[in-house]
Amino acid sequence: MPFDGLGYVTTPTKPSIWTRLTQYVLGAPPVAKSIPLQAFQPVPGGQPDALTLQVLTIGRALIEDRKDWVQRRYETRDGRRCAVGALRGAARMLNLHGPQTGANTILLSVAMSRGFNDIESMNDNSSHRQVLSAFDEAIARAQHFASHG
Repeated sequence: MPFDGLGYVTTPTKPSIWTRLTQYVLGAPPVAKSIPLQAFQPVPGGQPDALTLQVLTIGRALIEDRKDWVQRRYETRDGRRCAVGALRGAARMLNLHGPQTGANTILLSVAMSRGFNDIESMNDNSSHRQVLSAFDEAIARAQHFASHG
């Protein structure tokens, strides 16, 4: 059985002040947030929509807590992210290379349906709750595509 890393994504523990200071000084990435385990299930072959769904689900989880979300920056040294930064972080967590066009395309379509030209302007001109609802809508669309693909 290949190593899938699921045993390492369990309940998060708050890092000590020394760990956080060391990460800040060394520029190390912050400790991973709690991500739903089902988001890391292997993607069946020939189902890129399932991968898109994983990226969106993990991205949403990365900014679910208001303190983990930021506006006007993709990502901060202390681990806060905007919507685009969350998608990028999710792709890194899944060890994906290159742009995640499926996840970006679906979230962009949600942003455009709300009157924005891009995901960044939706993130920067919306409340945290509105950004999370955009992710929810994008996840629902991805689920629809995955089941009716």
